[in-house]
Amino acid sequence: MAENQLNLNHLISLSHVVETGSYSKAAERLGLSQPEISQQIEELTQACGLPLVTKHGRTIAPTPLGQELARVGRRIRTESEHAAKIAADHRAGIGGRLTVGASLTAGAFLAPLALANLRRTHPALVVSLQIGYSGDIVEAVIDELADVGIIEVPVQRSELLVSPFYRDVLRCIVSADHPLAGRTVTAASLKDETLILRELGSGMREAVSAALGQAGLTFEHTIEIGSAEATRAAVGVGLGITWISALTQMEAKGLAVISISDLSIERAVSVIRRRDREPTPAARAFIEALEHAALDIGENQ
Repeated sequence: MAENQLNLNHLISLSHVVETGSYSKAAERLGLSQPEISQQIEELTQACGLPLVTKHGRTIAPTPLGQELARVGRRIRTESEHAAKIAADHRAGIGGRLTVGASLTAGAFLAPLALANLRRTHPALVVSLQIGYSGDIVEAVIDELADVGIIEVPVQRSELLVSPFYRDVLRCIVSADHPLAGRTVTAASLKDETLILRELGSGMREAVSAALGQAGLTFEHTIEIGSAEATRAAVGVGLGITWISALTQMEAKGLAVISISDLSIERAVSVIRRRDREPTPAARAFIEALEHAALDIGENQ
């Protein structure tokens, strides 16, 4: 057996048989007849010299060896799909498809600017932009549901390459008629204010809470609001204070910034991709466009 090379198509067929528990369902998936699938599994069994599946009534179950080889078959399917995608990208120059996952602020401001630049140079590229929490974007890239991701929180996952490319400075804002509007104050002078926080899972909340904790600043009164727009609206009517990305200030009406002399809150915005995958031409082009977008905006200070 050590000298024999197993048929890759047979391994793929085995993976479908194990997933469906049926020769006929596997045959339907692959567009083959049931006898053809049965013959492939029989030939693979002979090549291995050990049983790969057993029958339990109408259900087919894998042996321990069959289970392991089925996993190999699934990996072959994944790699084959990945190879087809690479070939399609190269045939189209930089065409094909690209799926980008972006966290909330990055998805609203940085990603669209990068995609606009990319569209001008690569009009044939079909792009899907998925917006979510940074944690969800991390999982999407790991699970290969997104080619690249943009996140606003620190992450250490062995599966990922993490490349910071933008420094996002967070600004403390109040309503335009707040007594502290436009002033420079110390962090301690804010302790009697009501702090408006984003919902759990938000990268903004994580960054603000971590920085306030490190500064030893606590607020007796807090309000949790589950969207960036509603948070700014609440501040605008005097409900409390909050921190927002400087990227959003261009849209903020009825708001004013407080400068805090002894507290600065920043976060790194990073692009992530799988470590074990070479980026497709489309992904490389997007990452380059994203870095140019960050340079165009400049580090907001």
